[in-house]
Amino acid sequence: MAAEAQKQTRFTTKELSKRTFTDFERFFAQVHGCMCVLYSLGGHIPNPGRTAKEIAERLGEPDRSQRRFPLQEWRHQQEAEAIKELLWKGQAHGILVYADGEPVGWCQYGRTGELPVAGTKKIPTRLIAKDPTSEWRITCFTTRMDYRRRGVATMALEAAVDAIRKHGGGWVEATPIVFAHHDPQLPKLRRTYGWRSEEVKEYLKSWPVKDVPGIGSVKAADLSPRTAPHNGLMSMFERLGFEPSQRDGEAGVVMRLKV
Repeated sequence: MAAEAQKQTRFTTKELSKRTFTDFERFFAQVHGCMCVLYSLGGHIPNPGRTAKEIAERLGEPDRSQRRFPLQEWRHQQEAEAIKELLWKGQAHGILVYADGEPVGWCQYGRTGELPVAGTKKIPTRLIAKDPTSEWRITCFTTRMDYRRRGVATMALEAAVDAIRKHGGGWVEATPIVFAHHDPQLPKLRRTYGWRSEEVKEYLKSWPVKDVPGIGSVKAADLSPRTAPHNGLMSMFERLGFEPSQRDGEAGVVMRLKV
């Protein structure tokens, strides 16, 4: 019956807009994510205090029995207000994926001048476009846990590329990981010896790699079966004609497409 229900699910997409903003809020109330403020603002919204005691004095203590977490609620509100302000200025873009009318997936895209929006603070280089000729970026994917492995992110990506084309097109850049791998032994070694220990370095020498044409060998990203790469998989972009142009860290590549 579950398989039959999956086959009958009707997926649709809509762009983020003033009309769909409430769907955007509803979606992020159901998933763990930062509402894409990281790429929009060039950093996460700071906590309302430097220590757990200061935060609790301002917001109240968490109540796990009632699943009430004041800091989480406060952060969600602050992030929603930040994205809403950008959206009303025309500086926030994205695709919502719906399953039978319910928002279950998200993809952020935007012009390079908007991701992040220029501000006074110093922006980490990892959050800035890698190629100076890129005009657009596709930065982030989020899928509700119960809809993963059903093509939601791929559908969102296709809709994002179509939206970029509709808004004038140009060179589009993304930084997906090449492929994922999970080895339960690695977390145990890190807990026992430390992340930068010689034991971990030695173990990682046998970590799986994949040869990417024009790039070379790229290591797998360490992801568990319950996690997903927020910046997508290389295979998703390859299917739409994106091509790798350079390495992005140990496990990722920069991929580009002109639309």
